[in-house]
Amino acid sequence: MKFTTISKVAAVVMAFCTLVVSSCGKPVEEQDVLEVSVKTPSVASGKGQMFVNVRCNTSWTLILMDAEDDSDIDWASLNIDSGKGNMSNVILSYQVNDSEDSRRLKIVLDNGSRWTSCMVEQAGSGQQPEPEPDPVPQPDTDLTKVSWLELPAMDNPELGYYSHSFEMNGKEYRNYSFGWSQKDRVALWVAYPLCKLYTNGSAGRTNAWALDPLLGDDSAAPFGGYGGDYARGHQIPSADRQCCDDANAQTFYGTNMTPQLNAHNEGIWQELEGMVRGWANTSDTTYVVTGVTVSASSKKEKDSYGKSLTVPDAYFKAVLKYSKSSTLGTWNAAAFYLEHRNYSESLGKSHSMSIDELEEITGIDFFVNLPAKIGEEQAAKLEAADPASSSVWW
Repeated sequence: MKFTTISKVAAVVMAFCTLVVSSCGKPVEEQDVLEVSVKTPSVASGKGQMFVNVRCNTSWTLILMDAEDDSDIDWASLNIDSGKGNMSNVILSYQVNDSEDSRRLKIVLDNGSRWTSCMVEQAGSGQQPEPEPDPVPQPDTDLTKVSWLELPAMDNPELGYYSHSFEMNGKEYRNYSFGWSQKDRVALWVAYPLCKLYTNGSAGRTNAWALDPLLGDDSAAPFGGYGGDYARGHQIPSADRQCCDDANAQTFYGTNMTPQLNAHNEGIWQELEGMVRGWANTSDTTYVVTGVTVSASSKKEKDSYGKSLTVPDAYFKAVLKYSKSSTLGTWNAAAFYLEHRNYSESLGKSHSMSIDELEEITGIDFFVNLPAKIGEEQAAKLEAADPASSSVWW
């Protein structure tokens, strides 16, 4: 579609008339909002995707056109070109630029009475490569100074440690923490509390795939998924954060994703996720560490920006269950370790192990704040307990 000069003039005139009426008929803060933007207006020559942010309190349409002559383009597309109200999950996809020259596109947002636009420029293949990225930003919160029970030890100098929180009903809640490997571009673990506060609600799947704002472009880019048989596997599941949209949207950050075999993600792993939610819903609070191992993996996949990330060789969960009124014990702990492969069997006792056993495999010290809560001796007994012999889990 071509945006003609006549339509532009008409839109300007209509916009002027609308503004005149609005300035007399309603307060400034109630006037129509119309903004379109992208976080990265300049991109490399390779194929990629990015989010387009639309702010509009009426119905709208989006149009892509060449920035030089307003002609149609065939090297970029939008997954959504019309809607109503604000939207942040519009995805702009663009193809490889084989030309040595850069090219620019214009994203036009039109609400029927006026329009606005933003630009995206893609570098040519003959241009200089982008400079090396800045060092990964450091977190504002020192997680070693907090006593959250889900946290493992944070003593690996090769990892960065980060945490997300959200607001709900005027209160701030912690969402999840993670240990990020920039070398592998996956989180080696994600730790979070789980109870009915988080699972009750109707947020559904926001599908708000995004770079993690704590890492920016150093985050994995999850927009278009991975190649082959790999899904965008959540470490903290979307279904574990149903209390509000903000909490759920954070589970779609690239730092929470790994390239996970579809059959693994939708099979035995999904079964384990459901079981953990069931345990959490019958407890006061369940503390979970979900993670991956990568030391035995030589497989790589590419994210939506074409950057390499390691395919895990195994997945695990460490679970600490607190139920103050339980007849089976106030505290219980279990661990699960699953090789990253297709399973023909269902989840069973043979896939479980003690926390101590999982620590031997992963080299991670889980639930480091637990001894201060219940004492060294009781914590040691919990971590040594075999979940296969306990009716708490089966």
